[in-house]
Amino acid sequence: MDESGFAAVLLPRVGEIAAATVAHLTAEIPAYRLLPDRVIDGDLLANAEAVLRLFLTTLAEDRLPAAPELAAPVAWGAERARDGVPLEAVLRVYSLGASEAWKLSLAAAGGGATQVDPYLLGTRLLGFLGEVMPKVAVAYVREQADLDWEQREDGRNLADVLLAGRPVRRAAERYGRTLAERYDVVVFRLPDAPGGAGAGAGAGVLRAVRSELDRGPQVLATLKGEGGVLLVPLAEEGGAGPGPRGSRSCTAGRLLARLDAVTGLRCIAAASTAREHTAVPRAHTEACEVLALAESLGRAPGLYRLADLAVEYQLVQPGPARDALAGTLAPLAEQPHLLCTLREFVASGYRRAEAAHALTVHRNTLTYRLGRIHVLTGYDATDPADARRLAAALTAYEAARETGRGAGA
Repeated sequence: MDESGFAAVLLPRVGEIAAATVAHLTAEIPAYRLLPDRVIDGDLLANAEAVLRLFLTTLAEDRLPAAPELAAPVAWGAERARDGVPLEAVLRVYSLGASEAWKLSLAAAGGGATQVDPYLLGTRLLGFLGEVMPKVAVAYVREQADLDWEQREDGRNLADVLLAGRPVRRAAERYGRTLAERYDVVVFRLPDAPGGAGAGAGAGVLRAVRSELDRGPQVLATLKGEGGVLLVPLAEEGGAGPGPRGSRSCTAGRLLARLDAVTGLRCIAAASTAREHTAVPRAHTEACEVLALAESLGRAPGLYRLADLAVEYQLVQPGPARDALAGTLAPLAEQPHLLCTLREFVASGYRRAEAAHALTVHRNTLTYRLGRIHVLTGYDATDPADARRLAAALTAYEAARETGRGAGA
């Protein structure tokens, strides 16, 4: 029996072979059992029949399938991406289908490989699969990329709606997304890549961030080159208390730790909890203020909340009290080396050796400068009470200078 006769025998039994193939698939691959019956009995069965019929037709005509003939199987493969079927399960359809077709084909042909050259049949079958499977894989990957992009865009659009304080329920329904009742609003910034890496490295870091966000719960994100805003869903009873400074114990903290790990960089971030959707803009404003304050104070990378920087936050609020406190350091305005010395002495925890090392000066030089600060301001940085006053004055002074107000600005 030649190939055309072999195909003529099997074509009337395409439905039977396809049904056996689909039954095999749903029995062995869990992902297919999760599909609705209408997909299994409709698209999946129709696809199996079409592919088998195409194979037998090309076998009889001694040719490979043409591109237009593969359009439908390729499209069906891409649709499985939207059904959530993994790519390996989509491709396994073809190996299982080929195996089922092989067994049933030989039986239908008269009960033995002697009726047809098995080598030739196997070669034609492998050639056919070699044409179909790569195209299905490419279409699936492209569809998955489009789907990922759509989901990210939906998330970004919903984040923008929430951050703007606009009604969000209808938008969520349009995108098919379920919103949490409460969110941690996280504003984060990534440091520059080490070694002066250019824009390509920055784009790679951002891709790593997006990929990691896709792995977790439905975080709504709007990203920029150097960071972005994350709306991290909170469980109904989940806590969002302040925790210790830079705490990584909360949901947002764990997410930031994962981003640090995948990017190889340590970001600085601030978070504020919005206990209802209308509170998101206010939480965003607070998180932005806390992040700006942490950065201006030179704090280490980590996650900060208002409670972590409450004293400093209060000190930097504009007004006569801040200006009066900042005025403590007005006599140092013309001597930036003394301001730098005070800043490093405070940052070192008032430890002379560490401060001198940071300033690259001898300890005697540090002692002389601290003495000059005492003379000019009237406060002794080595006295605990005066040191607290000078530290507060330094915070107020730098905040006033940032806004163009206060003594020495």
